[in-house]
Amino acid sequence: MTFVGKILVIVILAFALFFLALSTVVFTASTNWRTAHQAVTEKRNQLQQELTTAQNDLAAQKTSYEKEIADRDARIATLDAQSTSLSNQIDTLQTDITSLRTSVEEAQRTTQTQVQLAQATTAEAQQLREQFQAAQKVANDYAARQTELDEQIFLLERQLDTATQNNEDLRNALADYQNYLESRGLPADPEQVRLAAQGTLVSPDIEGRVLRVANDYLEISLGSDDGVKTGQEYFVFRTGDSPQYIGKIRITLTEADKAVGRLVFSNLGRKVMEGDSVAGKIQPRS
Repeated sequence: MTFVGKILVIVILAFALFFLALSTVVFTASTNWRTAHQAVTEKRNQLQQELTTAQNDLAAQKTSYEKEIADRDARIATLDAQSTSLSNQIDTLQTDITSLRTSVEEAQRTTQTQVQLAQATTAEAQQLREQFQAAQKVANDYAARQTELDEQIFLLERQLDTATQNNEDLRNALADYQNYLESRGLPADPEQVRLAAQGTLVSPDIEGRVLRVANDYLEISLGSDDGVKTGQEYFVFRTGDSPQYIGKIRITLTEADKAVGRLVFSNLGRKVMEGDSVAGKIQPRS
């Protein structure tokens, strides 16, 4: 009997008790009260016993039903755990398959690369063999010309000795010429002589300082009294622990004790600063 059936039995028994009580009242009014009451009591006790039995059966059925539900939930939980485990195993297997596929593809690419390298090495070896044969032929040609080259080297050595002696004579003559120019107060530097021959103003061998700087123009401590002329070019450099060549200026305006020049060349983009040195020549300091 199902749980709903048990409930219906209880309801029916309740209605039976109700109608039994009603009939007892009617029966008491028309028959012997004691006999009827005893019969009703026995009937009530019987129905009460049947009701208790039905309630016990219902409780047992409920307990059994709840146990079945708990067992079913436990089985469902177990199946869910097994399903999750199987899903994880499937994911792991798919990851392993992907990794293996990647490894196989990488191995295939490596093998293809090795084959290409082997082919390239074979071609390079063939090319080197041909180059070696060509080098041997060239070496044979060089060996054949060795005697001729030895003779040419001998002649060139004789010519070099003659040229060396001529160069020494020219150096001595140049030194005598420079000494003569300096004794006459003329520039002895070959570059200054060349510039003078071209009509370019030659800067005297003097040195001063930068007084002020305004953009590309700067004022120096040398003037016309020192021999500074418009158009002359002077070197700008910085002394100290780290000497630097700054650039070159061209004189645009002169006064007696100072002059203004424009920066025409900046070495490595360096900036002129007040106090930098200005000179017509840059000579090594002792």
